[in-house]
Amino acid sequence: MNTRDLHRQFRDLFPLASAAALDPRQERLLDQHLRSCPSCAAEWDAWRALADGLRRIPTPQPSPRLVERTRRLAEARLSEAAEHRWNRSVLILLLVFSWVLTLLSWPLVRFASGGLLGMMDVHFARGWYAFALFMTLTWLGGGAAAALLSLQHRRARRFA
Repeated sequence: MNTRDLHRQFRDLFPLASAAALDPRQERLLDQHLRSCPSCAAEWDAWRALADGLRRIPTPQPSPRLVERTRRLAEARLSEAAEHRWNRSVLILLLVFSWVLTLLSWPLVRFASGGLLGMMDVHFARGWYAFALFMTLTWLGGGAAAALLSLQHRRARRFA
């Protein structure tokens, strides 16, 4: 490695050294080089002066109103996300419960209305289609109502 590359390697360490981000071994090597190289020492003095000047610049602080507004927005978003997760969990639970109830209700209705032999009736399929159509329409109506309530709730929250 020639001397130009060696100087460049040490000068590449100046930004890290001015931020006190060098490990102890690198600091020792840099100190040794700066004692023996006046041109690198002069450049290091300029870097150190720049870093000291930057440290003296006051850090801008946000206004209390901005901090409070940001905190409220963050709380609102976190609350909205928690509400969304809760609503999704409840909806999944209700969906599973409804499907189980739907699937169990048909045999129970058939058994209650005609006994065990009524379930083996030839018209069983026709009754099943009517029941399935009724349940499908009920589910579609419930889904449309849920969607409309959700839209109304979002609009009310947006204008609140």
